Amino acid sequence: MLCIDYKSRRVFSREKAAKITLSETGHSRSTLWCLLPGQTIAPHVHAGDHIWTVFEGEGNYLSAGMPPQPIRPGTVLVAPAGESHGVENTGPEGLVFLSVSAG
Repeated sequence: MLCIDYKSRRVFSREKAAKITLSETGHSRSTLWCLLPGQTIAPHVHAGDHIWTVFEGEGNYLSAGMPPQPIRPGTVLVAPAGESHGVENTGPEGLVFLSVSAG
């Protein structure tokens, strides 16, 4: 078992969204994403499922062909394999979310 305090792992970069790998197993990967205001992860596609849980900040979930969906702390998003997914920080503070990818 692994127990992680995400707050101790937060890192922000002025250059681009920060990606911090928290754990990797044979079936999944857990990644902490930290975006400063205005930073974006462009919509993209993976072969496996992705589940995102927003911890801090606010923004929009982005998926091709869909209007942006507002996100805030407590929002859980599920992007099945093959569905485009991305995010933009539209708020005044850092956006922090956990991404669990399976497959």
